[in-house]
Amino acid sequence: MDGADRQLVLDVLHDSRYAEFAAAEIRIAIDADPRVAHRLSMWARRLVGEALSQASRVAAADRGALTTLIAQGEWADVETLFRQLTAAHTERMTAAGLNN
Repeated sequence: MDGADRQLVLDVLHDSRYAEFAAAEIRIAIDADPRVAHRLSMWARRLVGEALSQASRVAAADRGALTTLIAQGEWADVETLFRQLTAAHTERMTAAGLNN
């Protein structure tokens, strides 16, 4: 990507600076219609499941690249990385007022 689109993606990915804004908006939507919480919770579970599934496919396809990534991070192995990803997802869902 070039230009404004690239910058937007980089801004959104930067250190979760939009996380509280998104969580607040989700809480407002839940307050307005509590049924939204169930639908968003289901969608969030599906999204994180798909992310972990794709990460597993990458791990299986290119174990060397994944080993390099793990070695650069604070993870001992793939399972630890996935547990950390899942725990971070749970924290985000709790902050947004969603069931996980």
